[in-house]
This record gives sequence, C-alpha cells and structure tokens, in this order.
Amino acid sequence: MSNTATRTIVAVIAAPIIIGLVIVGGVWFGIFAEALAILALKELYDLGKHTSAAPQRIIGYVGSFCAGAYFFVADTLPPTLVSLLFPALVMLFVLAVLITELLRNKPHPLWNAAITTFGVFYVGVFLTSLLGLRMTFSGRTLALPAVAPFLNNLSPAERLAAGDKWGAWLVFATFIAIWTCDSLAFFAGKAFGKHKLFPRVSPNKSWEGAVVGFLASSAAFVALAHYLLPFLPPLHAGIIGALVGIIGQFGDLVESLFKRDAGVKDSSNIIPGHGGVYDRFDAAMFVAPIVYVYVNFFLLLTR
Repeated sequence: MSNTATRTIVAVIAAPIIIGLVIVGGVWFGIFAEALAILALKELYDLGKHTSAAPQRIIGYVGSFCAGAYFFVADTLPPTLVSLLFPALVMLFVLAVLITELLRNKPHPLWNAAITTFGVFYVGVFLTSLLGLRMTFSGRTLALPAVAPFLNNLSPAERLAAGDKWGAWLVFATFIAIWTCDSLAFFAGKAFGKHKLFPRVSPNKSWEGAVVGFLASSAAFVALAHYLLPFLPPLHAGIIGALVGIIGQFGDLVESLFKRDAGVKDSSNIIPGHGGVYDRFDAAMFVAPIVYVYVNFFLLLTR
C-alpha cells in the first residue's frame, strides 16, 4: 500500500473520532487535548536529543498539563484571577526549570533549560489552547455584547447548552479548515506545483499548493461559520479563515525546519502514513492560539 493510501485511510478513520471528541467536549476532549500535547512534546524533546539537548521531560510534561488545565477552567474564573493565574504559573514553571537544571549536572545546561521551557510554550500552551477554544462560551463570555443578543429568551441551562455547542462548532470549523488546507495543498502541489515555496526547509512544497490550500481553508471556515456560528459576523469569519490558511502553513514549515536540524524525516511513527503527533498537529499548534486570541480579544472584547 502506498504512503498516500495509508495516509488517506488513517485520516478517514481518525477524523470522525476527533470530531466526536470535539462535540462531546468536557473531560473527554480535555483528556484528548492533554494527551496530544504531551505526546507531541515528547516528540519535540526527542528531536532535541539529536542536537545534544537533555530536556527536563517530567517537568515539561507537568507544565504542559497545567497549561491545559488553565485553558479548561479559565472562562469560568473571575477575570482578576485569570489575569494573575497564568503569569504566576509561568514564573513558577521557569523557576522550577532553572533550579532543576542547576541540580541535575548535565552538559549544555543553557540549551537544556531553553528547550524544556520553549517546548512547553510552543507545544503545551499552543496545542492545549484548543481547550480554550472549546471552552470559550462556557462561562462569563456568554454575557458579553458580542454573543448575548443571540441568547435572548433562553433559560440559564439553555444558554449554557448553546454556548457549549458554539465552542464545539468553533473547534470543529478550525479543524476542518486546517485539514482542508493540508489535504488540498498536498494534492494540488503534487498535481501542478512548479514553483518551490521554501526549498531550504521543505523542498516538496510549492506556491501553487500553498495558494490552493489557503483559498480552500478560508472558504471552508467561512462556509461552516455561516451555518454553525451565528454570533460570528462574515468579516470576522473571513479574517479567521484567512489566518488559518496562512498561519497553519507556517506551522508546518517551522516543524520541517526543526526536523531538518535534527536530521529526521518524521517526529515519530506513531500514526501510520502521517508520522508522529507533532507531524500531524504542527499546523494546529500555530492556528489554535491565533484563533483563540482573535475570538477572545478582537471579537468578544471589542463589540
């Protein structure tokens, strides 16, 4: 069986499972997002071994888990506590990394501490921000002017149910846009890609594939938002769709840069035809925090 066929079969099986977890939400999606982050972080730390780094794995995994827990509860906490909790966690985590590195007596302490900390922010925080997206409308945001008019005449229980549904559809639309961009860019590039996009990092990617992926991703998000996210104005949906189509491809290129530096083809072989979790969710790591920031700050807090 060719790699493309294997890749397609695995995607057809995995996509409905992921979508089901997104829709169910709650603890099940929390476990899924935390597991993704820790597995991808392990793979990043494994890449670091090829560059003589010795990351603090246990502290990194704990830091990644705490990032996910923060996103899981942030929307239900008072704003003052939210504004203090994240920087407090960051400071405690960095202090723990530095003190541990002082005590462990490993070569290259600067590089070890740097990759441990960087990995938690790049993989742990970025990827578990999917939880933040899923929980965006689970608490205080339901009273904001951007969404409150769409919840008129609903009971408190119905408002929470509507908010939970919106959170699910927001993550669903984001995933579909990412997958659409990735798939169509891949097939368009193979079919008629002639102009190299970034040959120093990823020689097989083309401008033709990137443009098709961007257009397809943008169209997919806008179409889904029109039917599933009534609170999202078309202009904002278009901007988010464009961001997904652009930023997601940067995520893929950055991962290629790191793999090239480490001298490996895939971050692991845990997913047949796709490589590792880091390989499969490299775009989501870039897209999820961008969508989270855009929705929470440029949409909810400015209307």
